[in-house]
Amino acid sequence: MVKRKNFATIKDVANASGFSINTVSRALSGRGYVKKETKEKILKIASELGYSRNCTASALRTRKTHLIGVVVVDNSNPFYADVIKGIELEARSYGYTIILMNTDRNYENEEKAINTLIQRRVEGLIITAVQSRTDDIVELVKNKIPNVIIGAKLENIPTNYVCSDDEYGGYLAAKHLLETGHREILFLNAVRYKYAARVREEGIRKALKTFSKKASLDVIYSKEGFENAYETFQALLRKKKNRFRYDSVICYNDVYAFAVIKILKDYGYKIPDDVSVIGFDDIHFSELIEPPLTTIRTDKIKLGTEAFKSLVKTIEYGSISQVILPVELILRKSTKDRGL
Repeated sequence: MVKRKNFATIKDVANASGFSINTVSRALSGRGYVKKETKEKILKIASELGYSRNCTASALRTRKTHLIGVVVVDNSNPFYADVIKGIELEARSYGYTIILMNTDRNYENEEKAINTLIQRRVEGLIITAVQSRTDDIVELVKNKIPNVIIGAKLENIPTNYVCSDDEYGGYLAAKHLLETGHREILFLNAVRYKYAARVREEGIRKALKTFSKKASLDVIYSKEGFENAYETFQALLRKKKNRFRYDSVICYNDVYAFAVIKILKDYGYKIPDDVSVIGFDDIHFSELIEPPLTTIRTDKIKLGTEAFKSLVKTIEYGSISQVILPVELILRKSTKDRGL
């Protein structure tokens, strides 16, 4: 039995185990190769000595904190919950810890979050940007602070981007409706300054040009969140005095689609018999609502894992990358074939 000692150091563990300080350091940090038997012996002795890694001292010595800042617009949204899960899973495998901050889709909150995380000496930042302004991202790039933007490409800002193929997603949604006989399409979109809103609309318009000159498209814009989408769509119905002429609605995301389905049901419309509805993202609840939602699936966890990988490459090698992840149409019961 090794005699226990207060405030044991790596040197103490090395002396007690008979291994070099470098080997002990690799075993205790989990970074670098150490034989399984050697690592188990070192960890056992470290535990008996009462060793506790001094993260502050390590950071001062190496200038590495192994902390990553994650800034999200809404961590209560199931979409972002999955993205965060992906980031955390990958970060853990690399020996990093994340610090999460929520902005509630407010640019000033985003600025404060970024400044707070930099003060905490994070090695890099993963951000789902508000996008109403981008001055803070410009400053990060200017000051060479490693960062990755998830879900958007910001014009003329040379940094890492990880996105789903949003334009193709919009294209797939409209293509499905057109091929199943829909001709009066409404797109309930997010605000125009959002990258995903713009390119999803471009994809929808591209499909209309390709597959049907007889089909029509109207677009209305809503701030994000269930309540905002609900109010925007309800205002449209009231304006049209309940005479809803559209045979289909494409929604910016699944949360918007939930709002649309609820209102249409409240006004007596049957889905999909009267109106087909398509969402975007395929969050967990999309197959549980009634009817189950046809949607464009994005790999949310992979968005997170790929963002972390891109960030690590920037931290270690200074490289910059853009990753576009594929999407797919998931057919459920909120759309139907109306014939041609």
